[in-house]
Amino acid sequence: MQVKCDLKLLGKIFLTFFRISSLTLGGGYAMVAVMQWEAKKLKWASEEEFYKDLSLAQAIPGPIAFNTAVLLGKRVAGPLGSLTAGIAVVLPPFFAIVAVASILRPHLNSIYVQAFLKGCYAAVIGLVFNVLYDLLRRQRWSAYNILIVSVGTILLLYKSAFLIPVFLGTIALLYLRGVGK
Repeated sequence: MQVKCDLKLLGKIFLTFFRISSLTLGGGYAMVAVMQWEAKKLKWASEEEFYKDLSLAQAIPGPIAFNTAVLLGKRVAGPLGSLTAGIAVVLPPFFAIVAVASILRPHLNSIYVQAFLKGCYAAVIGLVFNVLYDLLRRQRWSAYNILIVSVGTILLLYKSAFLIPVFLGTIALLYLRGVGK
């Protein structure tokens, strides 16, 4: 994809990510699902390119929505696109947190506010499940991969203190098996 960097494109990137960040409830993974839809609709990234960016975004420390926005912005318009997308995706939550905290604080015990928050939680679970399902569906699963991931999951369910060794061990075993092929 050819990288173009003009003010009109940067404006479109800013408005797109600002809108996604402003109107998506549920955090990073919920925003990722909307980013995927927008990137496909605007022809900024194919599905394969989007999932490559998403995989990299998950590997980079930091919020998944911010990382994904920065990588998509870079794909579309280079470093300025990356900066523009990053700023656009951060601004709405910053102002929303300040505004919502001051408005909701006196009403946290209201059954209506609690019901709204429970509804948002249910929607987020659905959006996150959709992204997870798409990621898992795209993997090439072998009996070995399923065994390693299953053992790692069981170890983590048994003792979450094993997180770092299990994570690194799983990656090492999957990587070594992939290199051997």
